Amino acid sequence: MRGESRDVFATPEGNLEAREYLRPVRARVKGAWQFVDTDLARSAHGGVAPRVATVELAFCGGGDTPLVRMLKAARELALLWPQKLPAPVLEGPRATCREVLPDVDLRVEAQEDGFTQLLVVKSAEAAAHEKLSDLLLKPAADGLDVRETLGGSLEAVDKGAPRRSQRRPDLRAGQGWADIPTEVPAGN
Repeated sequence: MRGESRDVFATPEGNLEAREYLRPVRARVKGAWQFVDTDLARSAHGGVAPRVATVELAFCGGGDTPLVRMLKAARELALLWPQKLPAPVLEGPRATCREVLPDVDLRVEAQEDGFTQLLVVKSAEAAAHEKLSDLLLKPAADGLDVRETLGGSLEAVDKGAPRRSQRRPDLRAGQGWADIPTEVPAGN
């Protein structure tokens, strides 16, 4: 028996043995299990997506489409960048949009079940840039309400029941939204 994060098999002695993985190692694609492959490829609609992941994940291929779109279980979350993005440079699971601000690159990376993002600030002048501290990323959610909890974490709620939650991210520290986008100043 197989799942995203589990193998169960019979041993020669007739016992069942289970192997559990911390992260998904395979995903169901068109009814068949495939090993996860987070290397990015350009898609027919102009975006960028991992070859095989447990969530439907798409990064912006340039322009004014959402920076990230994630879909799972008929629920969609998107993270919107406030301006048009240049076409990304792809390297394995990473897509880098160069010079989104002077001396600042935006890097997103596909994971088995989500993504991370990072602003690469390449100089002290760039770190002091007014637009960097004022940068707001906006969420868009279909089928979920995204809100901040009293403790500062983020929660996506479907019909009153929490679906996922995660602490507030800091883009400059490289902490990512594995699941939940929100409107957060990049300088926090």
